[in-house]
Parts: sequence; structure tokens; C-alpha cells
Amino acid sequence: MSSCGGCTGCAKGCGSGPPISQTPGDRPLVVWDGECTFCRRWASRWYALTGDTFAWTTLQKRPGSISIEREALASAIHLVEPDGTHVRGAEAVCTILARGGVRGWPLVLYRHVPGVARVSEAVYNWVARHRGGCDRASRALLGKVEIPDTWQLTRRVFLRCMGLIWLIAFLSLGHQLDGLIGADGLQPITGLIETFTARAPDMGFMNLPTLQWFGGDGLLQATWIIGVVAALSMVVGLVPLLSAALCWALYLSLVNAAGVFTGYPWDMLLLEAGLLAVCFSPGVVWLHSPRASRPSAFIRLLLTLLLIKLMVLSGLVKLSSQDPVWADCTALSYHYWTQPLPWWPAWWAMALPEWVLKLACEAMFVAELWLPWLLLLGRIPRLIAACSIIALQLGIAATGNYGFFNWLTIVLALAAIDDAMLLLLWPRAARHLFKVGVTSRPRWWRRCLVLAAGIFICSISLPRWYWHASAMPNLVAQWSGMWWPWHVASNYGLFATMTTTRPEVTLEVSTDNEHWTPVRFRYKPGPLDEAPRFCQPGMPRLDWQLWFDALAYERLHDAGVLTASTAWQRFRTNIVLPDLTEALIRRSASVGSLLAPDQPHLTAGNWLRWSLWQYAPADSADTGDQWWTRRLIMQSPPIRMDATD
Repeated sequence: MSSCGGCTGCAKGCGSGPPISQTPGDRPLVVWDGECTFCRRWASRWYALTGDTFAWTTLQKRPGSISIEREALASAIHLVEPDGTHVRGAEAVCTILARGGVRGWPLVLYRHVPGVARVSEAVYNWVARHRGGCDRASRALLGKVEIPDTWQLTRRVFLRCMGLIWLIAFLSLGHQLDGLIGADGLQPITGLIETFTARAPDMGFMNLPTLQWFGGDGLLQATWIIGVVAALSMVVGLVPLLSAALCWALYLSLVNAAGVFTGYPWDMLLLEAGLLAVCFSPGVVWLHSPRASRPSAFIRLLLTLLLIKLMVLSGLVKLSSQDPVWADCTALSYHYWTQPLPWWPAWWAMALPEWVLKLACEAMFVAELWLPWLLLLGRIPRLIAACSIIALQLGIAATGNYGFFNWLTIVLALAAIDDAMLLLLWPRAARHLFKVGVTSRPRWWRRCLVLAAGIFICSISLPRWYWHASAMPNLVAQWSGMWWPWHVASNYGLFATMTTTRPEVTLEVSTDNEHWTPVRFRYKPGPLDEAPRFCQPGMPRLDWQLWFDALAYERLHDAGVLTASTAWQRFRTNIVLPDLTEALIRRSASVGSLLAPDQPHLTAGNWLRWSLWQYAPADSADTGDQWWTRRLIMQSPPIRMDATD
């Protein structure tokens, strides 16, 4: 390569380049232009990746044994073999990457695909003629070009954080399972399996993959306890491949068993990310083992695409719904107090000026629709996108309770940050403990398995990007539908239509049908003077589901379907209020554990009723210490707790 104009070598901060070798011995020799900053940066980068595979020298200090003319060496990088044969330009770059163990497919394409060699050399020559601009562009994309993009530390951080998310998910769901789907719970799993087999006698485990086909409450408890052990194993880095696979399989079993209580986007996201984490895990005993093969670039790309899909679809559903409050960016004026489980900092956010809330809404659309695409570019754009996504998720978590959803999204964003950037978070004194470089490739059979798994995931996930369910070709729909119960891929998008009101369902108990005492929930808004509580990263499934029940009951009431005479009817299976009232009537201890501990005494002969209210945030100037005001929409007739119907 010829010297680029204005190049000042080390004064530009590009380092000294690879160590100069005058006696390459039996190693191939790489010859590059030592007076070019652009060349110096990229030679340093490739040396960091390939180690001592090659000897390196500049055309200014080349050994006398090299017979190639100076003009030829100045025009392009050369790779000279010990026997004197050599390759130059794009072919030399592809050969260095392949023989240095970085990546082999560019050389395969160069040598075996017609036209690739010609195009590659044309691009190389263009870059060689514009090295000054290319140097500035590469620094804008990669920052310190000399430090290569490696992902060993990123994988360790990602898998350990995934283990922490799995741990939270199993612990949060596990202690609620008895009350949700246990034998004395709201919707016992035995009823789900009986209904499933009655509708489709020929279907079984493949169509409802859950261990609950083979056992009762004991197996249900064992499932989440073993899941906790597997998650802890991931956190400490023990047998990461087996631990990740166990976490995914066990949580899949619980999600399919729990029905409506685990049909939320974060459960689907955890299963989709968890399956990719299995493919991303090295097959070693300890995660930090030096024998761990290099992370799969293909699976890392799929993790990036998953994060892009999550963010972009979350923005698109808001725009495609044509909701007026999303269209004029006033949605946040309602969101903070109408979201399922707010906590008290939401009142601070809600009190911000309207122009600030509109600006925050517009920034959210930018962070969801546009910035995620930067994840497909170099180190600096990736860092900008990841930081914007992390900031958005922290803002959401600071004002609402969404369980582990925001934290899982942050973990996915961390997977887009390479080792060099993650090392900046480490104490300076500890950075030397991790050496940036390229480890060995996985064995060929493992690469084939990972590639096959990635293609399988793509074949299910990608059609959901391009086709609406009604427009999907039959063959694609059948293939995608076959794997739907396994939650390999899902669609995402919360709050497509922003709720601008807050209906709430409350329950009350009375001993005399005149004086009523409220049934208290752990986190759901109830008493007007009680501050909304913090519950993340846990996920109170009953409290969350009752928010959806209240919205459904409000629509049924507005349509004239829900009246006092129909108040105790069961309208849909995904409404759990009837199950809750039945559990209170039979005084289920398992369901009682899902409620707040300070409950009114429930005995036979008591009366029970539920009410549908319209809640709104209180104006502290008018209501003193109250957090909410409310207006009654309708009330059910009382029912005796010893009733059987």
C-alpha cells in the first residue's frame, strides 16, 4: 500500500504496529506499509487476532531475501510464504484471516465463487486509494481499530446474567405455582390437561410440552427447584451448556403448564433468548476454562436480531394501531398511572410538564424504531444503540413493575457490546486478568450443530417478521405452527393501544351483609391511601392478571353484557376472577398465599362480593395523603361463602 497523505504514524495514536521480524524463519511473512496510519492500525488488529501465526514486517524494513519490487509492496499488503511464493491485496487479507484462525469463509468465497475475487480486489484497491477517509471512517465505527472485536468476556457476562434472570424467573414463579395451578389452585394443571386431551385425543407431549403429563404437585415443585439449581450453576459458570439447556427445558414446562398466568411477552422472550443461550454456551465444565471454544458469530447475530425484533416490533405495534395518543405523543400522560402495576416514582414522572412527556415519548420511538439498527454496525454504533436501549429499560423499570422483562432486555443489550468495551467497566487493576484474543474454533461437528440450530430458529422466527398470520403461506404457517408450543420464536409489542382509563376489580367480605372488609392484594392498587408498591424483578402473576380482567370486565359492561344478573358468570377462560372467588368461597390456603397476609377472616356463612371501579390518580392538593380516587362502575350481588354454585 502506498503511504496515505497526511499520515503521521504514531502521532495519530495508532500504536507501533506488530513487532518487526527480520528473520521470519519457517513462518509466512506479512509485509505492510509502515508509514501509513491506516495500515498500521489494521496490521495491529490482525496481529492481535492471529498471534504468532505469521511474521510481520514493513516494506521499509523488509528482509533482503524478498525479491518483490518496492512499488509492488507499496501498492498492497503481501503475504510471502517461506518458499518465496506470495499473494497480495484482498487475497492476502482473506488468507491471513483464514490461516490465523479468525474466519475461513471469506477465503472460500474468494477462491470458489465466481466474481467474488474480482469484486474483492476492486474494493481493496478503492480502499487503498482512499486510506485517509477510510481511516477516519473505521475509527468512527470501531473506535480503537487496533483492538479487535472479540466476544469471550461478553459471552461470560451474558451467560452469567442469563443465569441470574433464570434464577429470578424460577424463584418468582415457583412459590406461586401451588396457588396458580396446583391441585387447590386457581386453574389446576390437571384441568388444563383434561381439557386439552378432550379436544384433541391424538395430541400429547409434542403439542403441550410439559412435565406435568407425568406427575402432580410434587413434580411441579421439583421442576422449579431443579430450575433454581440449574440457574445457580449458570451464575457460577458450572457446566454452562447443560445448565442453560436445563433452564430452558424446565421453564418451558412451567410456561406450558401455567397457561394464562405465563402467557406474557417476557416469558416468551426468556424462552427465545434462553434457547439461543444454549447454542451460545461452550461445552466445557467451567465457563472461564481456557479450553472454551470461541463464541459462535452466527448465534451472536441471532441474539442481536432478537433484540432488534423486540425493540422494533414494540414500536411498530404502537404506530400500526393508529391509537391517537401514540400518534400525538401524549401516551405517557396516561401510561404512568394506567400501567398494570405502577409504583410510587410513577407519580413523579406523571407530574412532569406535558412537553417533557411528549419529548420522552418521541425519544422512546427513536430508541425503539431507529437506534436498534445500529447494532448491526461497528463497535461505536453498537455501543450507542446498546446504551440507548439500556437507558430506556432503566427508565421503564424506574416507574413500573414489569418483573424481569426490562432486566432481560438489558442483558440482551450487553450481548451486543464486545470485550474491549466491557473491559472498561472492570477496575483498571483487574483488566490484565483478561486477555483479548481469539480462542480456538469449536470442533466441526459442534459448528454444524450450532449452524443447524440457528437455521432452525431462523426458519421459525423470520416468517413472523414478514407475514401477518392470515397472509402467511400454508407451508410456512404449518411449519411455524408445529413449533408454536415450544416457543422457539414469538412476536412482541406491549401497549399497542394505550389505556386511558384504569378499571380495577376489588373483592370484599362481610359477616352480616352490611359491613364490608376489603380483600387485600400484595401489589395491585386497592386502598386509596396506600402507595403503589415495588415488586420487581419478581412477577406477581395474580395481580397482573387481574389488571387484564378489569379491562375485560369494563368492555363487557360497556357492551351491556356484564350486569348485576350476569356478574357471577364465567365469560372467558382467560379471566381468572371467577376462579378467585370460587377459591375464596372454598377457603383455599394455596390461593390465600397469593394475597396480602393481613386478610379478613374467611369462614363459612360470610358474604362475598366484587366491585368494578374507575380509578384515577389523586390530586394531593384536594385529597391529602390519598394516592387514588375512584368511582363505582358496578357491583355484584353478594354471595354466601358456603354456596356451592
